[in-house]
Amino acid sequence: MRTTLQATGIGPIAYRALKNKTGRAGEVANSFPKSFYIRTFNDELVFVTGLPVKSPITINLDSPVDFDHLAKPRGRVFLNGTDLRIGDDLAIDLHGVPTQPNRPELSASKIGQLREALYIGTAILTIVDTYQSVLDHASIAYRGAEKFFRTGILSLRDTEGSEVFLETAKSIVGLGTGFTPSGDDVLGGFLCTYNSLSRTVGYHRVMMDFQILKKNTNWISAKLVDYMQHGVCDDQVAQLVNSAASADEDEFVLALETLLPRGHASGIDISTGVVLAVSLLRDLANNQHETETIIRRLGLSYK
Repeated sequence: MRTTLQATGIGPIAYRALKNKTGRAGEVANSFPKSFYIRTFNDELVFVTGLPVKSPITINLDSPVDFDHLAKPRGRVFLNGTDLRIGDDLAIDLHGVPTQPNRPELSASKIGQLREALYIGTAILTIVDTYQSVLDHASIAYRGAEKFFRTGILSLRDTEGSEVFLETAKSIVGLGTGFTPSGDDVLGGFLCTYNSLSRTVGYHRVMMDFQILKKNTNWISAKLVDYMQHGVCDDQVAQLVNSAASADEDEFVLALETLLPRGHASGIDISTGVVLAVSLLRDLANNQHETETIIRRLGLSYK
């Protein structure tokens, strides 16, 4: 018997990926107890979840079920009007589902004023359990990422430093354990924040080649990093970036604490990337060199 669930919202990228499709639309790329990913035939990634987190690529459902059994990897995905069918066991009703609004573009930034909350956030990251995250000194990710922290990030202070950044960033793609490796999560958090706000301090975005991402990590993780470097992120990450842009210190700390528990170490790794980007952007806004101190306080061995 097929289980039918009602969608409660759909992000604009997910909507465009499925709009006007009839017949086979893609396949299940991976599944978890409360969520699963669809890879569409136009190479977009759609995240289907019973959890409340929203994003441009997400379809939210009215109730969680065990997707490990209902949405098996490589299962075919068909769309007929507003009826999305996943394999033989699951259907999702998209009729009348509202499209989530796009994240507003940030046109102004007070990020240079965000100092106290940045240091509080750094302190929080040093006292939580960082096992197998990029902050864990015994992890593969930590050992492999030191050059990125010491050289790549700081190179962006130089208007010609993007090539150095991209070369060192490439070395941490796919680095670490887990479904989304630590190196990918750090890059996603950093690039989402830096690219969303860099123009407000007079600097250009830095963009990684998707082919390089795809070559060095799994397709889903590469796609997520690519989305994030274009400013496409879920509402928890967006809340953290937006609070940095507006220098809302209480909101920044709250958003950081909300994000930290995600996954095994993903919340810590994404937050680390965001904190480093915020620190660098503050330096650029104020012509300072405090990022070295932040790197050292995080235990990332700046020398």
